[in-house]
Amino acid sequence: MGGATAKIIKKKMAAAGKDPGPLHLIADLPGRMGAEAAASFTEFYDEKCQLAETEPACFANLNEVLADYAGKSGIYHFRYNIDKDFIVVLDLETAMRAAGWSLGGSKELPDPLPESVSAIDRRLAKKLAVRSAELIFSNADKAGVARGGVELIASGDDPRRFDFTDDKQRVVCATYSVKTLEEEVLGTIRIIAPERVTVAMRDYYEKAVPLAEEKWKRDLMKLAAMSPVALRADLTEEDITLGMLMNLAPGQVIDLSTATIDEIRVYSALPTESKLSIDAALGNRDGARALRIKSVAY
Repeated sequence: MGGATAKIIKKKMAAAGKDPGPLHLIADLPGRMGAEAAASFTEFYDEKCQLAETEPACFANLNEVLADYAGKSGIYHFRYNIDKDFIVVLDLETAMRAAGWSLGGSKELPDPLPESVSAIDRRLAKKLAVRSAELIFSNADKAGVARGGVELIASGDDPRRFDFTDDKQRVVCATYSVKTLEEEVLGTIRIIAPERVTVAMRDYYEKAVPLAEEKWKRDLMKLAAMSPVALRADLTEEDITLGMLMNLAPGQVIDLSTATIDEIRVYSALPTESKLSIDAALGNRDGARALRIKSVAY
């Protein structure tokens, strides 16, 4: 998927109020999965097959992505690595062609084409879905997925049966088509898996995201360190009478009986919950008054 295509997809998803996610990490997923899964078509049809045109991979909500296939496609729910789930979808034509081949060795689609895949046809096409899942998740060294043993859990046409996510979890959708060497398209398969199904996505969450958060913290600390803070230094505190205060006038002198230039308390001029305590001594540097910090406590 080129950069221009990725940008278009991101804009469309953003306009729809969806987070497009780090698409660059799954950009070549259809090609990698498809290259491996094309071998399942080769085994199933006993004829050399190859990957045809593929659609860009994307992130989506599971229920939304399955809605187009409800009641008319073959949906196969798998589990791998004991606790991780994914779905293989055979669209109507792919499932019917596979069912016909399993039943009578014919790749021709029935005429007329039914509106949906029957339970019998779905079972007949199951071998293609299972083999695709096995090659991608069990045996493929270069598919880029988190590898593991595959087990078929259920099949059907009602997406509500296969919801393995929650409201906050997205899935990765990878779509690919397979054709013969003579350019005959045999079908389209869709892999719908957890967001972290790929090694790149797993590393993204386990490595890249924490590193990005750490960098964000460092940058925030740098910005905070550059923020201006007003300090106040107290020479002393003196008690006087209210009468003296009311009679203060220019030229009068107040004796500072307890003042000392060696014990100056310094603190932030703004109200704060910090327990920062700074002690300093008053002196001169380069012809100007200055404070030498004696101690800092938090």
